[in-house]
Amino acid sequence: MAKKKLTEEQENEIKTLLENNKMLEKTKKEAESRGKAQSVKQIERAQQEVIDHINSIDPTVLGGTSVKKTSLSTTTKKAAPQTNLFQDTDMSIFDMLEDNEKARQEDVELTIAESQDIAEDEYDMTPSDTTIANPSTFSDSDSTLQYDVIQLPSNGQCYRSKVDRVPVSYLTAYDENIITSPNLYKDGLVIDYLLKNKIVNSEINVEELVSGDADAIILFLRATSYGPDFPIVVRDPETNEQIETTIDLTTLKPKEFKLIGDENGHFEYVTPIKKDRIKFRYLTRKQERQLRQVTELEGYGTKGHMLERERETLLASIMNDKYITETEKKTIKSATKIMESWSKKLLKANSSEFTKIMTNNMQLQIVAVNDNYDRDFVRRYINTMPARDSLMLRKYINDNAPGIDFNIEVERPDSLGGGSFKTFLNWDDSVFLNISDV
Repeated sequence: MAKKKLTEEQENEIKTLLENNKMLEKTKKEAESRGKAQSVKQIERAQQEVIDHINSIDPTVLGGTSVKKTSLSTTTKKAAPQTNLFQDTDMSIFDMLEDNEKARQEDVELTIAESQDIAEDEYDMTPSDTTIANPSTFSDSDSTLQYDVIQLPSNGQCYRSKVDRVPVSYLTAYDENIITSPNLYKDGLVIDYLLKNKIVNSEINVEELVSGDADAIILFLRATSYGPDFPIVVRDPETNEQIETTIDLTTLKPKEFKLIGDENGHFEYVTPIKKDRIKFRYLTRKQERQLRQVTELEGYGTKGHMLERERETLLASIMNDKYITETEKKTIKSATKIMESWSKKLLKANSSEFTKIMTNNMQLQIVAVNDNYDRDFVRRYINTMPARDSLMLRKYINDNAPGIDFNIEVERPDSLGGGSFKTFLNWDDSVFLNISDV
């Protein structure tokens, strides 16, 4: 039988799938070395999904191999250079990142359980289907549960349910196990696990919260549990001096949000030039995390190309340079071989010559154009839309984003001339770090 001819997009997809499985295989070996049987099973399930996806595109790549028979980490196939991480219509790169994250989250949960001497058979080992599930069930009759109801900055307009308030319980000593867990900071999951534990309504999926709403909940937890004083270090834009000061968290208020979402929590914008109707959504913490991972992956390619250009420049420079000795030339040539090896490794991970931050972000935000929801159509539209339409759309999305207003005013010490200046409070996963050091 003649070999099936693949399109460039299919070749790119297979390459990405193979690279994803290598990462899964590495994670599985680490889990095996630590005796994490449940984690190994979860990762193997993710690997099997990757294999099935590859076989659905071209069965000859792996010859019908399953994860039980062999590892994909040794499978090689020459694929066309990857030019766009969003080539396929269902954005499989994000599906693969989700598989990796599911395995990683489960492993972190096991680590937390072990650190608290919780017996394995007493700990909930069941992984969620696709997201972090909230295990709590909210009940008004639970007199032991101390909670407050938080108004979401989005007014619920970003969700199908239109839920605009969520019950959030206060931090406890048990939660400090999460706050002081270095693994969660390393994996960037500390905020997600706090949200998972503190939102006391099992019908609310924390993974579907837009970032601005999640920020409001974390602000509430930080202020009510450890007090409103939040120490920060900022740089004075006039003197360039670093100033240590304290911000009163109770002065931070939600931004006014006036947009009305449709039945799916999507919003509409008409572009100024082409007059196209764009349906867009605000990204969740999970989607923003995936976007950072894609940007990091593309960064491997840009660094690899930069190293290769520098290597070629060095070799060309020493070719006819009369001021350098033969011994020095040999030393430089030896160094360029290391650069070549390094660049090949980076380019194998990703071959992009530049990061596509703008279009990658819009690929996640834009869900439809003129009522056309086809992902391949939306991808092509984004790549060809006029620059002014793109700029004005991004500005509209950013200017109207729900969330907390983190613009602050800092008093300048008299020793530095007095007065004040305005700046922006960096609110990220590190907001509990100073607590964890106590």
